[in-house]
Amino acid sequence: MRSRGRDDAGDDRPVVVVSDLHLGRRGMVETAAELSPLVESASALVVNGDLAELLMNRWADAARRELDQLRDRCAAAGTRLVVLAGNHDPTLTDRRHLLLADERVLLTHGDAVHEALAPWSDAADVIRDRHREVMASLPESRRDSIEGIFEACREAALAECEAEGDLGPATTPLGALAKPWKVARILSFWWSQPRLLDRLAERHFPTARIVISGHSHRAGVKRVGRRTIINTGCFGVPGPALAAVFDREGLVVRRVERRGRGRGRGWSLDDVAIHREPGIMVDRRELPDDREPLRASA
Repeated sequence: MRSRGRDDAGDDRPVVVVSDLHLGRRGMVETAAELSPLVESASALVVNGDLAELLMNRWADAARRELDQLRDRCAAAGTRLVVLAGNHDPTLTDRRHLLLADERVLLTHGDAVHEALAPWSDAADVIRDRHREVMASLPESRRDSIEGIFEACREAALAECEAEGDLGPATTPLGALAKPWKVARILSFWWSQPRLLDRLAERHFPTARIVISGHSHRAGVKRVGRRTIINTGCFGVPGPALAAVFDREGLVVRRVERRGRGRGRGWSLDDVAIHREPGIMVDRRELPDDREPLRASA
């Protein structure tokens, strides 16, 4: 795969935002090779949290290996890779949000709206208690700051690993059905997350009229008050995976489909637009150009 050799000004490919790849994990994106069609279609690929399954011992080695492969593929394609931290890779980068398009578009993973991060987790109490502990330890001036909230999220995400050795088993449909309380908490979070993201934006990013998140694995586009809340879902169950695509006309939301078989299969953008926001422009030149390597271990 050769580099396209384009500079930022001459690259007319769109900026593509996705989330929750869980790279290296069975049933999600197992290999970076599967992402080649998506990488090659984008001038910049922004992964809005949970890029790699770094905190689950079963998949951590594969996640680190495939993360390296993804960086190499992006470099070869001339595609800028921009990563935000999620609750499954909280130490991968310090970046937890981006404010783009003249501060009209907020990107953040979506775990910061609940002190248990993932209230359906078996370790929700451990996570919540650590979040509260960190928030209480902060100076009063930081307790209600977005920086303080993100710090508490990072430490809360690590609390389960400190207690149990890793994040524990992944939540599956069958596993959820075996615990009715878990289903109830998942459905409650699906219902409340758009409203909670609107509240987060109103308090800390009031100029944002579009919020793009992931985390819940529940894809969709909802209008909450004056804001559009976009959840890009996940690359696995329950799906689908969506992408927020910023092209020359504005923002368009498209499905990301897995096509082909065997070694030839890969994830690529569908042609059908699910949602449009004309005139909301993001150029890859306004995105960070990271020179430091991502931290693949805590």
